[in-house]
Amino acid sequence: MTKDGKGASFVLGGAVLFVLGLFVVMTGTGLSGALGMRVETFGRIDCDDTRTKKGQTVWHCFGESPAQQRANEAERERVAREALRAHVDGVPRPAEIGRTRILFADHDGRTDPETITATQVFDGGRWYAHSSMVVGYGMIPLLLGAGAAAWGGYRLRRR
Repeated sequence: MTKDGKGASFVLGGAVLFVLGLFVVMTGTGLSGALGMRVETFGRIDCDDTRTKKGQTVWHCFGESPAQQRANEAERERVAREALRAHVDGVPRPAEIGRTRILFADHDGRTDPETITATQVFDGGRWYAHSSMVVGYGMIPLLLGAGAAAWGGYRLRRR
């Protein structure tokens, strides 16, 4: 391959890495809503990780969207009403509570956050919290891609 062929491949590969990194950074900061991705704020957060230190990120948390909170509250009320009639109809079914799994949530190390805002990249896919960890991981390919594209551009220009 000639020098200009290597330069062009660096530019192309760098551009691909840069776009990938930019996509991850936008997901981690919440700017992904501008791209049409679903962004939602979850409440009633429950993070099961007890080893988290102050300022770290928890890999898995569970939360309820506003719609889930309304549905879950209605289900709890239904079960409570049926429990009052248990002597007539028997024991009611337990409440079916819907919760959403959220990945990479920032945590203070003591108590679970009140709310978490997260982005769903693909419909029906996982939810990624807007967190410093996601942004940090996105910066790696973003900077590598920018550097590779710049190096390829330098090589193309030098010929």
